[in-house]
Amino acid sequence: MAQRWHVLLLSLAAISLWGTPGGVSGSGLYSPNDQVTIVNGGNFDRIIFNSSNAWLVEFYAAWCGYCIDFAPTWKALAYNIKEWKPAVSLAVVNCANPKNSNICRRFSVLKYPTMKFFKAFSKPTFKGKHFENHGAASNVSSLRHSIIDSLEEHDENMWPPACPPLEPISMAEVQNFYAGNNVQYLALIVEQENSYLGREVILDMLQYENISVRRVLNNEENLMMTLGVREIPSCYLYFADNTHRKITVKMPTRTFYTYYLQRLPGVTRGAYKLSPAGATLMPTEQPWRDFNSARIYMADLESALYYSFNVEVATHQELSGESLTALRRFIRVLTKYFPGRPFVMKLLQITNSWLAKVGTTPISYADFANVLHNKNGSTEALFPNKANWVGCQGSRPQFRGYPCSIWTLFHLLTVQAAKYNQSMAQRTEIQTEPREVLNTLRQYVKYFFGCRECATHFEAMAAESMDQVSSLNEAIMWLWSRHNRVNNRLAGAQSEDPRFPKIQWPPPDLCVECHNEVEGAHLWVKDEVLKFLKVHYSPQNIDYSYLEGLQELLKKQKPKKITQQEQQKDGPEEGERGIEEAERQRKYGQAPVTIEEQRDTSVAIKGIRRDASQRRTFIKRRHVSKGEEDIVDLDLFVSEQYRRQALKENAEIRRGSLVNDGVYRLQMHLQSIDDSESLDYAVLQSRLQKQGIGNGHLVAIAEGKNWLHLLGVNLSRTDISLCILLYFLSTLCLLSMYLYFKSRFHWRKWKIRFASA
Repeated sequence: MAQRWHVLLLSLAAISLWGTPGGVSGSGLYSPNDQVTIVNGGNFDRIIFNSSNAWLVEFYAAWCGYCIDFAPTWKALAYNIKEWKPAVSLAVVNCANPKNSNICRRFSVLKYPTMKFFKAFSKPTFKGKHFENHGAASNVSSLRHSIIDSLEEHDENMWPPACPPLEPISMAEVQNFYAGNNVQYLALIVEQENSYLGREVILDMLQYENISVRRVLNNEENLMMTLGVREIPSCYLYFADNTHRKITVKMPTRTFYTYYLQRLPGVTRGAYKLSPAGATLMPTEQPWRDFNSARIYMADLESALYYSFNVEVATHQELSGESLTALRRFIRVLTKYFPGRPFVMKLLQITNSWLAKVGTTPISYADFANVLHNKNGSTEALFPNKANWVGCQGSRPQFRGYPCSIWTLFHLLTVQAAKYNQSMAQRTEIQTEPREVLNTLRQYVKYFFGCRECATHFEAMAAESMDQVSSLNEAIMWLWSRHNRVNNRLAGAQSEDPRFPKIQWPPPDLCVECHNEVEGAHLWVKDEVLKFLKVHYSPQNIDYSYLEGLQELLKKQKPKKITQQEQQKDGPEEGERGIEEAERQRKYGQAPVTIEEQRDTSVAIKGIRRDASQRRTFIKRRHVSKGEEDIVDLDLFVSEQYRRQALKENAEIRRGSLVNDGVYRLQMHLQSIDDSESLDYAVLQSRLQKQGIGNGHLVAIAEGKNWLHLLGVNLSRTDISLCILLYFLSTLCLLSMYLYFKSRFHWRKWKIRFASA
């Protein structure tokens, strides 16, 4: 009785939507993303009849309560047998749409849902075979078995061309198999006669090449003896040299056997046939990198950031409003949870601080790029300058890459957030917001992800159930389940890499405990899945292979061009340094200093650079031939000498330093500024000669070396003049005091003599 009221309420709710645009238009209960084909009165004959594959069509009404209850089962069935499409496909017709009333009447649909099976190459006069196993009480396993039964009813002459044979194989056929078949593997599923395991695996492997799967019945005694079968069901690989090998899996079920066979070396999905004619399977532009699928690679994670910031975000000339907020949140989450290398994290922190200062003020992408590319020249803060896929590399340049790496990054962030919250909970009572990462990813995908159709699908999934996430562990599992849903939707699409087909993840070889099967239906052991995800997406599982070190990245950076505007922004000290650099280039015609040289020099001469308030020391000489005053900037020359010496020592130390994770750690030992031997007088003489100053003008510098050494190179002529003036005034003061006391003494002496007289 309760079930009847439940159905009645669902029916009334659906009827109330009859007048809505969605109800009239026939959008119904299904979409093309559900692995089903939506047919109507206009395309039914063209799609269903004379087709090389069989069709199972559901006739339903969007307002029908039973149809609403049955829709999840039908969708699950479509996902479950998506590999069977070349042999049999699923379709739906919404009879609630007035445009489909003729087609539903034509096939005598009197109740909902009604399912009819259309064999391959059926003619328009065929009304379809009534499919008995249907209704809300049906399950995926029973429907799958009924489909196999219907397929086997095909006549030999009308058999679907893409469907492999489903009948058992004999001993004679096995022995002569390789004589007429050009494949690498023959997989034999040993089972009982009433078992559907072998036929399901055969259809699961339908789209895979270089392998053939056949079933062996337990009454085939000779073949059973040859294989040495001891348990049923079981699976064996039979090779061209008449040898065989048993396949060992956790459970002898369809899920484990199918996955094992799909991963055999040389076995590939035939999806590449969907590519344009004449296209061949080409390698990627970069050499192939061997990788371990059980690890995640920092190269992929950093490549995701590179592509995201330099390609996806770069499509926005201006960032304002919600797009700026989405970017700011994304950077903040990365700064908080991303376990990156030190120089990557430093630049993320700089970018995050800058965006926090900007607030809601609109910015251009150029401004963002200047910070992202470290135009201010902060020490050891940068991103990689190109994409470098490893675990996400594809068999062709257009496969995998960024979509694979961004999913990996998303999973990593959800796991890191959970671990961060667990760590903080032990010290404080502050709890991380459960949907912090998910909401950030949702906004990023909405505003920046380049595939707009993919972004629409993700937004639909988020709107459906993301608000129901109430813990960080649920956030991890939500993203995992939605990723698998996307894999289901894209399985067999042209974007699928034939070398890396879309699967339900994690596969059995990575987490055997995550899988189970009950009554022929696959089940996830979600507690084990959560444990696996937390281990797999942990910093301890990150592989740092194929990464460029800090010094290699610094060498590839473009030299920083100093402009007057940048000098003003840098402040007094940085501005003066920029002016000095520009003056040096103007005077001596030297090439600009690269960022690496500036960074090394800034470390090398730290503590000997002049303060902005200090004045330069100049030596002025009269130029005889031109009759004008030439000025030699001795301070600048000294700084250049120490700069050259520091760079030389830095290079020597770098060659002898140790490498840790690709990052050079430099230790520099500098000489004192008072070391007079650091002055290269030969170089100074050559520069004076370039300005037309003779050798005699160098005498003053050579003769003045000692007093410059005593007084310091930072004293100017004015400073020396002031010292002389103060010395003269102090001398006058002492002389005046001497004369005063002397006169007082003589006056007292004469006064005594006068009094005595």
